[in-house]
Amino acid sequence: MPSPYQQEQPDGRDTVVTPPHQRRFATPVTLKQVRSCDPQAFHRASEEWDKVGTAISSARFVAVDVLSTLQEGWSGEAATLGRRALKELLDEMSIAEQELEAAKLTLATAATGLTLARRWVAEADDLARDNSLTIAEDGGIGYPSWASGNDPDGAGEARRLAGVAGDIRNLLKAATTYAATVSSTAAHELDRINSAVDYRVFDEWTRRVVGEDLAGARDMAKAIGGEGGVLLPPDAYDRGSGDYGTETPTDADRRLKAMLGAGIAGMPFTAGGTNASANMAHYLSGSGEPLALNVEDMLKEIPDFKESVSTTLDGNLPGWEAEALAEYRRTGKPVALVQQTGWQPMSATPYSSKDWFYAVGSFHYNTEAKVEVKPTSPGAPPEVTVTYKTHVRDRYNWDFDRNDPLHQKGTEVPGVGYVSDGDLQRLHRTGLAREFDMGGASDARTRKL
Repeated sequence: MPSPYQQEQPDGRDTVVTPPHQRRFATPVTLKQVRSCDPQAFHRASEEWDKVGTAISSARFVAVDVLSTLQEGWSGEAATLGRRALKELLDEMSIAEQELEAAKLTLATAATGLTLARRWVAEADDLARDNSLTIAEDGGIGYPSWASGNDPDGAGEARRLAGVAGDIRNLLKAATTYAATVSSTAAHELDRINSAVDYRVFDEWTRRVVGEDLAGARDMAKAIGGEGGVLLPPDAYDRGSGDYGTETPTDADRRLKAMLGAGIAGMPFTAGGTNASANMAHYLSGSGEPLALNVEDMLKEIPDFKESVSTTLDGNLPGWEAEALAEYRRTGKPVALVQQTGWQPMSATPYSSKDWFYAVGSFHYNTEAKVEVKPTSPGAPPEVTVTYKTHVRDRYNWDFDRNDPLHQKGTEVPGVGYVSDGDLQRLHRTGLAREFDMGGASDARTRKL
């Protein structure tokens, strides 16, 4: 089934459209919202979902026993239909059981994250109260009346208060940006879960999506907790061609594979690079093994991609810096927090890079960054640096919907000509070719903030 977040271009390729729940930056959260949020409500919701998951697990065991019993002494059409209905019910219950576990973990992690955001606000409140400063609802800092005068004797104290006010702003900025990250990340994961519980058949594709949801929920604490080392999964891929090797190839299928294989040699001349031909060759090889993408080349050869990475990074850096400085102030020790922008949709176009357009088309990227704060000389501000690299992820497939043959799409394959998506998909289903995952990461780059 085609992804609802893709739109067909005139030549049949797909362009990713940003889904409504996935914005370039997290939806802003106000100081008032952080103060009023109740992390315990998330904990209570997590516990309730845990209870529902336990009940479904118990019910699934009963259904398994019933199905096992019906295998003996019951035959005929009614028996076949009954067993099929029970099998479908078991599939639905298995999906729901795992997605409820993912929801429980997601809500519990969100509660922990919002608790930290509120702690930073509480520290800011304490710092303001101890220094006769006030914090407005919009986060503005109010000074005592004497600090605004021109008394030379109070100049040193006024400078000290200005430094304290800067610490308070960092704590408030850290709290609001981090709460926004927690909120948006949890919403994204719960949205994936909400979509997954509608699945009816626990086939290979659904098993993969459900597995990603559960893995994402387990890794969410590391991803938003500054530990790093994991990237939450992007939106689920479309179903692509379906199950591999489930249909018998025809002579037409074999001729198409031979034609594509012969056309690979001419692709670099018509596409302006070797990536489209290399990816097609890997598809035709039928191994299905993941393929490494040269992200450095993608950044150089797709200008819109490079600009999008820079814009997304710039939009996140102020909040990341504030979080690192807040932790530095709290611990008094060097800090290294690992952050990520989250997966962003991107597309290569025939106008930016024809080669990458045919090699990957639409894809997702996620920039991971380590923000470090280190002390310098006594009394001087700490040094803040960010080291980052960009990850890319995609799947080499076609999303022609076999249930809608009247709207069949196609692709202009360089060096070969127009080929329908449906025919390209058949190569996967007949075992003559195989879809595969693609991905890679750029070199690390460093900035001083």
